[in-house]
Order: sequence, then C-alpha cells, then structure tokens
Amino acid sequence: MRMIYADRGPSPLDSGKPGAADRDSTFGWWGAFSIQRFVDQNPLSHTHEDATGWLAYLQQFYDRNFWFADSGAQVWAYEETYDNWQDRYGMDAVVAVYHSGHGGMDGNGVFFAPLGAKWDNRSDAVSNRMAFGNERANYVFWSTCSSLRVLDGHSPVRTWAGPNLGSRMIFGFETTSIDSGDYGKKFWEKWRAGQTYCDAWLNASWDIYHGQAPSVAATGPTQADAVNRLNSERNFYREHVADSWYAWRWYNARESLREALTQAPPNPRIVQLAPRDPSHELATLGRLAHFPQAALQEVQVERQGVIGASSGDRFISTAPQAVRWVKLAEANHRNTQPLATERAVELARQFMQQHPESTDGAELVVDGVHDLMQNSGTKDGSQIGEPVSLQTHVTFRQAFDGVPVITPGRGEFRVVLDNDGTVVQATLSTRRPTGDTRVPSSAVAPPSGKGTQALSSPGSRDPRQALDEAQQRRIAHLTAMAADSERSAADIEARLEIRDVPGTFQVGYEIEGNEAYPAARKLIELGSRDSMFKKLRWVVAPVAR
Repeated sequence: MRMIYADRGPSPLDSGKPGAADRDSTFGWWGAFSIQRFVDQNPLSHTHEDATGWLAYLQQFYDRNFWFADSGAQVWAYEETYDNWQDRYGMDAVVAVYHSGHGGMDGNGVFFAPLGAKWDNRSDAVSNRMAFGNERANYVFWSTCSSLRVLDGHSPVRTWAGPNLGSRMIFGFETTSIDSGDYGKKFWEKWRAGQTYCDAWLNASWDIYHGQAPSVAATGPTQADAVNRLNSERNFYREHVADSWYAWRWYNARESLREALTQAPPNPRIVQLAPRDPSHELATLGRLAHFPQAALQEVQVERQGVIGASSGDRFISTAPQAVRWVKLAEANHRNTQPLATERAVELARQFMQQHPESTDGAELVVDGVHDLMQNSGTKDGSQIGEPVSLQTHVTFRQAFDGVPVITPGRGEFRVVLDNDGTVVQATLSTRRPTGDTRVPSSAVAPPSGKGTQALSSPGSRDPRQALDEAQQRRIAHLTAMAADSERSAADIEARLEIRDVPGTFQVGYEIEGNEAYPAARKLIELGSRDSMFKKLRWVVAPVAR
C-alpha cells in the first residue's frame, strides 16, 4: 500500500472556486461563536477548543469570516437587523455557522443561548428573535444542550421553522450535552472518513458520550427531499431551499447491557498496547469489505491523520486513535420495524465472530444498544409524523481480563444493522495488547532507608476518593479560568451547584497512547436543578498507575 501525503484533505465546498471575494479571502463560507465566560451563567471549559476544532479543517481552504469568543459574542450577531453586519459578521453572513456554549429550551420550544456580553441590555440569543437563511446561512451548528429537541412534544418544526428562512440543515442536541472540545474536530474526522453530514454529527457526538442524544434536521420542498438531504448531503451549498418539510434524526439509547464495575481490580496492571499500523488497519478493513486489491494500492493521508478508500458504495477509513469505520451497504429504511434487542445482539455477535482479524482477537463484552430514529413534519405543523427506528446499533467493549475499557470512543466494536438484519456499517477502536504488562508505580514498595527493608506499597487508590480529588482539581481549574476583576474564583465556585449523574460511576481501563491503565470515571452536572442551562463534565482519575 502506497500512502500519498497531502497538505490538506478534500474540500467540503460544492465547487472548488466559490467566486470572487469582496474585500479579502473569506468568501463568506464560515464563522463561529464560542463562549466560556458568560454574563450570568456558570463558566465552561472547552467551547473555544470545540469551535476552533471545527474551524481548523475548513481554514485549509478559505479563511473564516469571524470567530467571536466570550465578550465578542453578542446578541446583535444573531438577530435579523445585524446578522450580516458589514456583509461579513453575524450568523447569516456565512454559509456555515458554528456556536458552542450553553443552551436551553423552555416549555414552549423557544431556544436560549447565553452570551458573553450585553448588547441592547440583553445577553441571550433567543430563537424566536432570529431570522436566518434569507441571506447566507445554510448549515447551522448548535453545539449546546437542548438546541434541537425532538421528544416530549418538541420538534425542529416547533423551534426552528419560524426563524429558518432558507437554511438546509440544523445540528444540535435533544439532551444536556458534555462540555467537550472534540465535537467540531471529530465531526470533520467522521466526514473525512466518508460519512454524510448527518452521520458525522451523530457519530462524533456519540464518541464523546453514549448517554447524550445528538440530533440533525434537514429541510426541503418535499418530505422526500428533506429525507434525502439527511441521507446524502456531504458538501456546503450556497443555494437555499424551501423548508416546506422538515426531517430529523437522532440517536436514542435503548438499554445498557453491561453492569458497571465499581471496585478497582484486585491485581491492577498497566497493559501495553501494540503501536498503531494504519496501513495494516486499512488493509484489514479492506478484506472485511471485500475491496479489490487495486482499490488499496494507493491512498491519501493528510495532516488530520484520516486515511480512507472507497470501492463502489463501500467505504473504509482509519483515523487518529485507531478509530476505524467501514460502510458495507445502504440501509433499507423502508422497513421501520425495529429489531428486538436479543436478535440485534445475536446478529452483531455473529458478524464480530466472522471477522476476528478486524479486532486482532480482542476480548469483547456486549455494552449496549441504541437506535437511529427519524421523524418528519411540515413547516406549518399541520402534519407531524411518529418516530420510527431506522437502524439498531450494538456496541461491544474491549476488556482486559474481564475489566472493560471505559474511555469514550476507545476500545469499541459498534455494529450497525438495518431492520432487515443486514450489517450496513461498523466502527472499531479496539487495540491489540502486546502481552506485556507493567506494575503500576503505586504497587511498588519504596525503600525504608534501612538496608533492604521496604515500606508497604501505597496500593491502589480508592476509586471514589480518587474521583473526589480529581473533581476538586477540575472545579478549581474551571473557576480560575473564569475569574476576572469582577468575580473571584471563590465567588464563582460558591455559586456552582454540582451533583453526580446517577449511574455513571464506573471503574475500568483508560487508554492513553500505547497504554491502558486502571481508572475511575463519572459524570457531574453543573447548574441549578431548576435552570435550563446545565452542563455535563467527565471526571477521570487513575486508581493505579
């Protein structure tokens, strides 16, 4: 296999030459907002990283129109009068716009996005005061909680049919989401692998946490056109579309099939993992997908580190952290009768057992099942369908001597089946252990200073105590970042309401580089229980290293 290295990956633009720019190199393609310090909400840690990760891939082709951060993100940029200010700034000044921050939705389906400074004595962008898509915006990304709700009486029609005046797609979440810097970066990794915009958003978010529900809506003059946009759109287009119909998809966790470990392993070891071999990873996927040999003679890799190939309607790819993806067939979405959990697990296990070389014989345990859901409706709300399940996703987790990997998006084998029971896709991120282990430093007894006599070893840390200490450090870092001349870190911390998310505490292996080490992990939620602005954060602590 010959690898051709390129300075940049493929362009997501509908044409290589978008036309002349009026004043500079921006061309009105993309811009972003991100807020970590808010006027009157709890601070966040990773939204700037999230937004710049999304922009980074795009800026290989043309410069951004804008990136407004913290106090730069103000109400004027979201409302009709100034949302294309100076033909350059604001959410309707670009074809694709990305917003990362807090978000919430009230009982009437109105979305609120707190901002970093007041303008006109207001500091929230509110959906029913927006009007986008009548100038440039066609792809609107809300990397916030509850920005694209689809359940409990909510729908994209209810929230966005009024503000949307021509945009093609809207991305967001049904649920509270994790404060993570990886959404934007992972979106482009998935897209670069060959996934549609819809699948890339759902899968990028699912890599970060299986308990959140990412969602995507598309518009069109007909129901079929809106659904087709979900199925196939992979480029940014300047042309607006009529939004007579909306179609939307989301991931819905059906059930967990694995009981979480809550105690540290009795004899903890650090597992050594074989270094990555991307050419071997891709060749193995090629055999799984029955690629002709000629299809893998030459492949391209760019600085993002994603390597992919296609043959007909089949795609294979390998990405950073050994995340591999294979598309084997188009799903039959005409069959909307979902597979029973037991049948889905049985079929997924059969597929996994038929292809042991794809995971290098990794020890795997079934983890959970979720559905790809879809619904649709007319812009005026006169017709809203019933949700249907289009696909069943079965996830297996890699384990070492029965102890599972708990790092999100790592050590997984996820099999996607349509309702006919056909395997249509698979995502793999397992790693091959070398067979070597290391004794954690916490298990080494230090010398007593008296000849050969040794003190007792520190031993494994109590997982809950380790997480409590890690949580204190994380909160201290968060409040220190948000402190300014008006608010001290102590004042900010005193306002925080922090609680554990039930059912998320677990012990297992974290993968970092070429090692897997015992660790504990849990989710905490920050924000008042009564507030619509809450956020989830992972807390992770090694228990032996």
